[in-house]
Amino acid sequence: MRKKVKNTLIVLVGVSLLATLLIFNLNLYKKPEPLESVNGISLSVDYANGTVKTRLNFTLDNGKTTALDALDKWCEIDYDDFGWGVIVREIDNVRGSWIYKINGFSPSIGASVYTLKDGDLIEWQLV
Repeated sequence: MRKKVKNTLIVLVGVSLLATLLIFNLNLYKKPEPLESVNGISLSVDYANGTVKTRLNFTLDNGKTTALDALDKWCEIDYDDFGWGVIVREIDNVRGSWIYKINGFSPSIGASVYTLKDGDLIEWQLV
């Protein structure tokens, strides 16, 4: 009997902790409001084969101002959308693992929710 009560309490505590963690994480993740436009941004795509595509000093508008929007403007892309974010699978028919940086730093959020600022440099690399 004691063992059954003990196991029930352990399960209840575990479920409570999991529910609290999920609720906390969902409240932390709020998609930022997109800007109407960003100006003077640049894009660099390194295909890891000696080819680097560069687009300098362009504008994104109509609320499409994320790092993924910048890539989509100049490149043919294929990605998987998981709801919480996307994973870029292919850029200009080059398939592989792609990462992105903004002004030389790797953001802690996905490219589909990273809102750019004026003058940002977006770099995509095949790793």
